[in-house]
Amino acid sequence: MGITLRSVVVLLLALGITAYGLNASRADDDNTTFPPVDHKLTRDECSACHMAYPAGLLPARSWSRMMNELENHFGDNASLPPQETAEIRRYLMEHAADSRTANQIMQRIASGIRFNDAPLRFTETAYFGYVHDEVPASIWKRSKIGSKANCIACHTRAETGSFGEKEIRIPKE
Repeated sequence: MGITLRSVVVLLLALGITAYGLNASRADDDNTTFPPVDHKLTRDECSACHMAYPAGLLPARSWSRMMNELENHFGDNASLPPQETAEIRRYLMEHAADSRTANQIMQRIASGIRFNDAPLRFTETAYFGYVHDEVPASIWKRSKIGSKANCIACHTRAETGSFGEKEIRIPKE
């Protein structure tokens, strides 16, 4: 009994593998886990004002651009001493979406960003748009959410790097 092309295709589909890699269905998005920010300086400095976003949400060129613009970090001066800036930059670059240690979901994010683009916000990525395409604009305006950047408002385990759909709790107001 030989292996036919049909049996290989059936097996690959059963495993969730397509010609484009793993199937990009919503079911896959339940496994949306990123390495959490485990670098103390990065976690402490970033979380002083907002959630310390996992480095895997953006490519290295975005983190580099952000670290170059700390004096105007989304309207605030987040400047740091040069040694701290260099240490945080190194951490972010080593754990970015396009780093050699990137997991599959991080690679998917990086592949959706044009090579010459360096978005400063994860909310500007095609991947964010894909996984949030069913969220009505009115949800982002709720007082307990405020903006698309406030991940922890809905993703209960975002600070641990887990953004699974089953962990979402959308505030009522």
